[in-house]
Amino acid sequence: MIRILAKNPEGSISSDLNFQTLQVLNSRWYWADLSEPNDEEVKQLKQFFPLFHRQTKDTHHHSHRPQLKLFKDYYYVLLQVISPNTLKTHELYLYVGKRSIISFHDQNLKAVNDIWHECRTDEKLSREVGPDEVLRRLLNRMIDQYMMVANDLEDKIEDLDLNAKREPIHKLNRRVFQLRSELLSFRRVITPLMDIFNRMIGSAYIETTEEHELFLRNLNENLNRLTHMIESNLEITSDIRDSYLSLTTYRTNRIMQTLTVITTIFMPLTFIVGIYGMNFAYMPELTWRYGYFIVLGVMFLIAIIMYYWFRKKGWFDK
Repeated sequence: MIRILAKNPEGSISSDLNFQTLQVLNSRWYWADLSEPNDEEVKQLKQFFPLFHRQTKDTHHHSHRPQLKLFKDYYYVLLQVISPNTLKTHELYLYVGKRSIISFHDQNLKAVNDIWHECRTDEKLSREVGPDEVLRRLLNRMIDQYMMVANDLEDKIEDLDLNAKREPIHKLNRRVFQLRSELLSFRRVITPLMDIFNRMIGSAYIETTEEHELFLRNLNENLNRLTHMIESNLEITSDIRDSYLSLTTYRTNRIMQTLTVITTIFMPLTFIVGIYGMNFAYMPELTWRYGYFIVLGVMFLIAIIMYYWFRKKGWFDK
C-alpha cells in the first residue's frame, strides 16, 4: 500500500495523492509511506526515487542491525520497531531529505499508522517543517515502545521472583534463559541507535536546527537510560540463574548423599546375605535352630548402629 501526505503550495495538507500527482503538485514537503508493498509498488518507488535500495534478510540473521548512511541530499536510516506484545522486531527504512521523507516497511506497523493518522489530522503540522516533525514523531513513538518493552521485561523478572517457590526448578531455569535471550536481543537493538543519533548530531551532511539537535540529544539520554535498565536486568537474571543453578546442585548433592547413606547401610547386610546364600554342603550355621533369627537380628542391629552413626555425623541434617 502506498500513501502520500504532502503540504500544498497554499499551506494545506493533502493525503489523496500518488507519485504521479506528487511530481506535478510541486509540494513544499511530502511524506511517502509504503506498507507491505507488492512488486508493482516497489517498482513505482524505484522509478520515483532511483536511489532506493532495500536489504534482504539472509538465512543466518532474522534482521539487520540499525544503521545510518549519509548522502549528499538525504540520509538513510534503518530502524527496528519492536512489538511490545510479541517482542518481535520489524525493519523500518527511512529516507530523509530537506523536503521529503520516505518510509518503507514490509509489515504493517501500528506505530507508523498512528503517526500517519496524527499527521493527516493535525492542523499544526502544516505550520511546521514537515519531514523533521514527522521524523521526531516516529522516533518518539519508537522510543515509547522501547520503554514499554523494558517495563514488560521488568514485570516478567518480578513475576519470576515472586513465583520462584511455586514452580519446579527446570521451568524456572527455562524462563530465566528465555528472559536473558530477550534482554540480549533488546540490547542489540538499542545499542547501535546511540551511535546513530550521535552521528546525526555531529554530521555535516545533515542540517539540523537547535531544536532538532536538542531532541536527538534527549533521545540519546533515553536510550542511555534504557541501556542501563537492560544491563541491570541482565545482572538480576544472572544472579537468579546462578541461585537456581546453586539450588539445583545442592538438591542433587543431597539426593546423592541420601542414596550413598542407604547404599552404605546395605553394604554389610548384602555381604552377610551373600555369605549365607552360598550353596556349600557343610555350613554349621545352617543347622542352628535359631540361626535365621540371629542373623536377622545381627543385620538389624548393624543397620541401626550405622543409621545413628551417620545421623551423629550430620548426614541427615537438612
